[in-house]
Amino acid sequence: MIDGHVEFTFDLGTGTASLRSPWTVSLGEWHRLWISRTGKLAVMRVDNQPEVQVLSPEAFTQLSLPLSMYIGGVPDFDTVPAQIKVRTSFKGCIQKVTINEKPLQIVRGALSGANVANCPHPCVAKPCGDDVQCVPIFDKYKCVCDRRCNSSDGDQVSFDGTSFVHYTGHEVQQRITDGHLDINMRFRTTALTGLILWTGRSDRSADFLALGLQDGRIEVTYDLGSGETVLRYNTTGLPINDGHWHRMKFTRDERLSALTIDNGTKMITISTGRLKQLNTNTGLYLGGTEDVEKSTGKRYRKGFVGCISDFILNTDYQVKLSWSTGKERVCIS
Repeated sequence: MIDGHVEFTFDLGTGTASLRSPWTVSLGEWHRLWISRTGKLAVMRVDNQPEVQVLSPEAFTQLSLPLSMYIGGVPDFDTVPAQIKVRTSFKGCIQKVTINEKPLQIVRGALSGANVANCPHPCVAKPCGDDVQCVPIFDKYKCVCDRRCNSSDGDQVSFDGTSFVHYTGHEVQQRITDGHLDINMRFRTTALTGLILWTGRSDRSADFLALGLQDGRIEVTYDLGSGETVLRYNTTGLPINDGHWHRMKFTRDERLSALTIDNGTKMITISTGRLKQLNTNTGLYLGGTEDVEKSTGKRYRKGFVGCISDFILNTDYQVKLSWSTGKERVCIS
């Protein structure tokens, strides 16, 4: 940070090249920084500011870094090249660092450090409990379940349209990508719209499955790679956003899928094309995602508002719901 701007400087051995954010960044707020270097070309973007680029001088294209990487400062600024204008350590919060798509364990992965403390954040209070990982997302968070997240009967949880839980364990991933998928849960809501469940691909390619509320009715949309298929529960009965508990069951056997609410009529459809497998790799999101509009292609604008209980995958795996220790996450039967 120099005079409120973000600067990036590098040297491939033939002289320095620098990038500077077009605008200053606001203080006391979270910001997202993205930097990429390919050969001599470096690109930087801060939040939604215009992207800036620079080419390193001369012909060298390799970056040789025999020393360790430091975050936040260095033990001795005399070791920093004179071309670097900054001579003070960073004062602020760093929440997430990803290098070549691999998240860095900022504290646990460090060889050493000094004067490092937790920043104020809801995750410090362990809102997901002791057995589930709390992952910060700016001022908010998500609860990430790994292989430990199976549970006993009776689990239930509430969502407020921005809260969600992310399941990444093998037991869940294996079941949602199997040729046969069975989703069985109880829910209640008074909302007209909202994303209840989503799984997709990290590269935003075709395969995905989204289950949610549209106009007070359950709708399932999925793509096996041959185009979207929509299955909507639109029987002549009343919408199910009446504040009462309902049971929803969705099954998919390769291209054939079925949807049932309570003891109503079973709605059936067959997906287009010849592909039969749901090839997702993001795990399973319940209640919403980090960015609902982006994940669902603007099909949904927000997450689910209401309660979910008794969530079972493929008839044999009860998914943990009551991960939170706070009363605000508990549904009243």
